[in-house]
Amino acid sequence: MKVLLGVCGSIAAYKTFDLARLLVNNGHEVKVVLTKGAKEFVRPQVYKYLGVKEVFSSMDDFKYPNNEAQNSTVLHIELAKWADKFVIAPLSANTLSKLAHGAANDLLSSIFLAIDQTKQILLFPAMNTNMLTHPFVKENFDLVEKVKTLPQVYVSPTLTGELACGDVGAGKLAPIEVISELIDTLDFNSNNKKVVITTGATISSVDPVRYLTNASSGKTGYEMARELLKSGFSVEVIAGKNATEKLDLLLSHPNYSLIRVVSTRDMLEAALKSVIDASVYISAAAISDIEFLQGDSKLKKNQLTDSLKISTAPDVLKNILELKNPALKVIGFAAETNLTEEILLEKWNRKKVDLLIGTHVSSGLTNNDKEAKGFQTDQATYSLLRDGNIFFNGQLSKRELSKKVLQEFI
Repeated sequence: MKVLLGVCGSIAAYKTFDLARLLVNNGHEVKVVLTKGAKEFVRPQVYKYLGVKEVFSSMDDFKYPNNEAQNSTVLHIELAKWADKFVIAPLSANTLSKLAHGAANDLLSSIFLAIDQTKQILLFPAMNTNMLTHPFVKENFDLVEKVKTLPQVYVSPTLTGELACGDVGAGKLAPIEVISELIDTLDFNSNNKKVVITTGATISSVDPVRYLTNASSGKTGYEMARELLKSGFSVEVIAGKNATEKLDLLLSHPNYSLIRVVSTRDMLEAALKSVIDASVYISAAAISDIEFLQGDSKLKKNQLTDSLKISTAPDVLKNILELKNPALKVIGFAAETNLTEEILLEKWNRKKVDLLIGTHVSSGLTNNDKEAKGFQTDQATYSLLRDGNIFFNGQLSKRELSKKVLQEFI
């Protein structure tokens, strides 16, 4: 993807060094446009050291072209055509005013007017709280957001915390990792389809102090959510309490919601509510299938014996299938240490999902297998089964698996 990054005169401008490096490391081509104010906070050449292709200043429109290789004589038009996405971070109150009122007195504001209205524009403000809440600034935000002919403009909320000036309040730039995720996943061509994903491990409490869980990280659900958001789906993730914090990076996405749960019963309750209006349910969670009968007090050591009372936890996937909603597509996961074709077929015959994904797993905690497989890793060995037939066996990264599921099934 070609990302045009605009940087304005805010003390948060230094954070765009990390943003530029992250975008380049993620495989994007990046060009940077600095306003006059931005050059007071950052040095243009640093971006080049971080892998940015070109860096432009506010008045470079009038210096272009400066060699024979540059064919265009209108820089803001050329950059507007080059970019796949136009990102302004940090967005200052001054530049916001220019955008809201259609000014074109520097390179950045001219690009805003020149860019094709099918291309996404992402704005990430950063300023003092009093400036952010000033009536004029609030009116300018309203102008930018309410222009119905600009549906591709996204304005990020700011964070609340200690500001550079020492004040505490709203106005902090969104985290760099969040900005990067939004650049990757925002798609304004919504298909109005909702996908519910359960992911991560649930917890079975033994007593008020101890619990039983597994090594599932929730990375598969995170990668699934990213790919679906990029394709215009609305995504609701129901995740175990300790599932990867990467799920939180997507919370600013307008088509994403996240529910954190603890027990299997919590996950079942949330899933049954969420799938009512969903088109697809992806059961990627490593759900505990046992429950302990516990009291209000910590068990003593002599009580932790073979007589510890357990019962079977509810089967979330089975309950979803029993809803008998013919419009709901269901993707199931089977995590096994010894995943044979016979085991996979037996699981599918009991729960006839539209797609069953077998995952070879190990926590890496046993004497026989000290390397983690499937759990807490970025890749795994998978077997994919549809209509009783296995059509794929092999190793994939969790991102590759997500793309494959999206392409072949959803």
